[in-house]
Amino acid sequence: MDSLFGAVLTQLPEREKELMIAWLQVNGSVVKECTSKNWKDFPDCVRVFSKPSPDLAKELLDWSIEPILCGQFSKEEKKEYKSAGVSFLWDKPFQKIHTLPLHPEPEKKLTWIVCTKDQILDQNISRVLKSLGYSVFTESNPEFLLKRLLVGPCHFLVLDWDKIDTKLLIPNLEKIKREKPFLSIGIKDFNRENLFRDLKMGISGISEVLIDGKDFWKVFLDSFPLTEEQVTEKHWKESVKSVSKLTFTFQEKRIPVSMKLNEVTTLSADQTFQSTKDHIDLFRWFVS
Repeated sequence: MDSLFGAVLTQLPEREKELMIAWLQVNGSVVKECTSKNWKDFPDCVRVFSKPSPDLAKELLDWSIEPILCGQFSKEEKKEYKSAGVSFLWDKPFQKIHTLPLHPEPEKKLTWIVCTKDQILDQNISRVLKSLGYSVFTESNPEFLLKRLLVGPCHFLVLDWDKIDTKLLIPNLEKIKREKPFLSIGIKDFNRENLFRDLKMGISGISEVLIDGKDFWKVFLDSFPLTEEQVTEKHWKESVKSVSKLTFTFQEKRIPVSMKLNEVTTLSADQTFQSTKDHIDLFRWFVS
């Protein structure tokens, strides 16, 4: 199974770093401690860097090596790493090292298409979904997006309506949706001018759910795992919290046929969904 990441950028104390390396090794990873100068000498392994930097993270990504931040990073450091394109952050106490996911969740037979025209946002959404086992395609070109919808499966489409040409896309998306139904999550700045005009043009006819851009990550992350609306509560217990989340209904318990945005009271996940929770926790820093 593919690893979620190929490099660890850590500021952990020595003993905690050693524990993390032991956790990687006991789960089958070959681990090498590297520097920014010699990491290319160690292929086919998880590289560990004790002196990380956003520039190093960007270089790794340019080489298609996914880095993960491990440890406590300042707000400013997180901002810099986000700008560099880093998606994964594990910042729990070292006693919880067993909650550090190393591989994606099992494959799920659902396909997402993402079009926000923001490369880093596209990548971040894609990494969340791939870590949870979904098939994902990102398209920034409207023509390619339409072709993708026509020729391949699509169960969920994520669109940033503030970044795409609504006049061009809405008529085509309406036609495709009639012939090949899909569900759509729309990102929209509710304080932006011409909101009513955009709604009148039909964006809510394409996207069953519209989420304000500032709330997107909180709602999106709280909406997993995707389960039947009426059975969700059977899998939660202990501490209570109120969240905005997407709820779903499925055909034959597999194909999503409807969704809506609800204010709900949920409870902390029990062991049924612990793996999903651990994967989602890698992306919680997007909310802040």
